[in-house]
Amino acid sequence: MSGNGITSILGPATQLGFVVRDVEAAIGHWVNVLGVGPFLYLENGTGRPPSTSFHRGKPVTVETRLAFGFMGDVQIELIEQVNDASSPYRDFFHQGREGLQHLGFWVDDHVEACRRVEKAGYQRDYEIPISGQPDPIVYYSSPALLGPMLELVPTVWRRSRAAVKAHLDGVNAPVSRFGTYGEFLAEAGVTFD
Repeated sequence: MSGNGITSILGPATQLGFVVRDVEAAIGHWVNVLGVGPFLYLENGTGRPPSTSFHRGKPVTVETRLAFGFMGDVQIELIEQVNDASSPYRDFFHQGREGLQHLGFWVDDHVEACRRVEKAGYQRDYEIPISGQPDPIVYYSSPALLGPMLELVPTVWRRSRAAVKAHLDGVNAPVSRFGTYGEFLAEAGVTFD
C-alpha cells in the first residue's frame, strides 16, 4: 500500500521495459541525455538460437539484443528484436509505437500473482519457459489497452537481477558487454537450483 491508500495487486514495479529499434542508440540516449547507466549489453540476448517461447499459445523463437541498467532501484530493460518472429515486441511496433512496453514485477508467489492479474482482466500473451524451473516468465496484455503490459517474473530470478545490479555497481564505463545473458550469469556465478 502506498501513502495514499492505493493498494497494488502485485507490489511495486521493479522494472521498466522499453522496446526500441536500436538498442545501442537507446543506451547512448539513456547514458548521455538522461544520465542513467551503466548498462549491461547482451549482443545476442538470451542466445542464438534462443529457446522456444509461446506467443498467444503458439511456439516462437524470438531473437533479441538486450540491455539492463538501473535508475535508482528500478531496472531499465531495453529490448531490440532482431528477427520477425511473432511477439509482444513486434505487436508493439506494428501499433506504431516505440518506448515503454511493459512493467516488470518479481513476484513472491507466481501462481497467486498470475491469478490476481487474470482476475483483474489481463490476458496471458507471452510465456518464456525457463529450463528446469516450474514457472515461466509471463507477459500479460492490459485490458482494453489501458496501460503497458505486465511482466511477472518468478522469485528465483531475483538472483539474476541482483547479479546485474552488483556487476553494474562495479563498472566504470557506460557499457559492459557480454555475448548472451547466459554467459553473463555463468560468469556471475548465478544458479537457479
